[in-house]
Amino acid sequence: MLKHSLIILFLALTSHASGQSVIFSPENEPLEVAPSSFGNKAIRMVTNASDQPVIAFGANGHLYVSIWNEAAGTFDAPLEIDSESNVFMSDAEGPRMASQGDYVVITYQIAGEWANGARSVHSMDGGLSWSDPVAMVSEATVDHFMPCVAIDNDGNPFAGVKVGNDPSSVYEGILQSQDGGASWLSAADASANADGDAVCECCPSQPFYAAGRYYDLVRNNNANIRDFWLMSSADGSNWDAALDIDPLDWEINSCPESGATVTGPMQGSEYLTAFMSAAGPSGQSRVYVSKMDLEANGGQGDWLSTEPVTVSQFDNATQNTPILGHWQGPDGNSILALAWEQNAGGYDVQIALSSSEDWSLTDVAQNLTAEWSGQHRKPVLVFTTDANGEPLLHVAWQHSSTGTVHYLRGSIASSVGTVCLSHPEPQIISDQNGITVEVGSKWSNSIYSLWTSQGRLLRTGEIQGNGAQSGRVHFSHQDLPAHMIFSMERSDGTRWAQQIIR
Repeated sequence: MLKHSLIILFLALTSHASGQSVIFSPENEPLEVAPSSFGNKAIRMVTNASDQPVIAFGANGHLYVSIWNEAAGTFDAPLEIDSESNVFMSDAEGPRMASQGDYVVITYQIAGEWANGARSVHSMDGGLSWSDPVAMVSEATVDHFMPCVAIDNDGNPFAGVKVGNDPSSVYEGILQSQDGGASWLSAADASANADGDAVCECCPSQPFYAAGRYYDLVRNNNANIRDFWLMSSADGSNWDAALDIDPLDWEINSCPESGATVTGPMQGSEYLTAFMSAAGPSGQSRVYVSKMDLEANGGQGDWLSTEPVTVSQFDNATQNTPILGHWQGPDGNSILALAWEQNAGGYDVQIALSSSEDWSLTDVAQNLTAEWSGQHRKPVLVFTTDANGEPLLHVAWQHSSTGTVHYLRGSIASSVGTVCLSHPEPQIISDQNGITVEVGSKWSNSIYSLWTSQGRLLRTGEIQGNGAQSGRVHFSHQDLPAHMIFSMERSDGTRWAQQIIR
């Protein structure tokens, strides 16, 4: 079993939460999915109808799939996909996988065949057996690169591809299948309504189906402004809407080769997407989370807010490859998880959890891999439900030092040995005089910070109190932005952060 010191805890509480924090509690130490001879590139993970994790990964030219064997307590021997082809394997641009029940589909590219080398394979039995490869764009004469797959409400796959040979005019194409992946239609232009003339040619897209509509998250390229847009369509062929959901406006004259992740619904029709940008005040690559209302504007969507997952927790670190997951219990309880790779003198996997629909993921990360040597990168995660109806979180990542895929699973536990908030809980009050934050006595003498939603520090100070009385801090409306983050830290390291929209 893991030592108690493994679990590094920071409270993640919102102004409407019960005061109970949650942490990831691993069942055991990480295991290797397969020996290093199978590689560890392009890790993807989904679940089948039996709640078994299905992992895809590989080495240059070779793509494998392995399924969790509950009886054996390990993964089955990897099965190679399309052993006759030289599969293009890349962490950012390599194969993608999606599932719906026992239907699992993988899309990938044959190396060197950039125009018509997109392929798909599918499984009808949860990943045990696979179809022959299907050519997705067999008659294409220009590049159709990096197919990224999702599944619609009818159980048919659709995929985003980068179409074109000139980076200044590459557009996002959507390929649809209407027969479960046995054949594919020609690419429809999904990015025509976005600003500029191109999309990032090497950033993977994130198609998904939600609220009765087709969506695709794409990093756009508008004269080297590289930000994320939400493309949408009612039927998957006429992509008539494009929404800017990333206000950071990162300007860089190369493709960042990093995509977005999405989960939801959180509340009603609200979905979350996480992505990397280097446009914030730190100038480093950092992970941000945007909230979207998909049903607004007739299904074309509305951007609601964007905030970083770090404002004070990590002073000098780079972050990338975020992955989101969401578990919804039958009683309405929900858990939100966000993992990413972080380099602060060495790569580790960070994970942030929130137990409330009024979520908060800022400055609450625990280092998942701190106990183990080596470089830990490119995490993926999925939720399942255990035999008691509780959430079970599965995490896999690239262990670069050994060249293997590491896997860890565990429960979501309430924090132990921490001080919960006394009543009244922190309250954020907005009126005509400004913003007031009222806290209980246990937060007296805490250090507070007020940040812009992009992570620029506006104010900092100490919440005055003698340890036995409540405290408050007030900000006038003058010079305050519309979206902010208020964070506090006690002397024992306990943190609290909450988004403020006025």
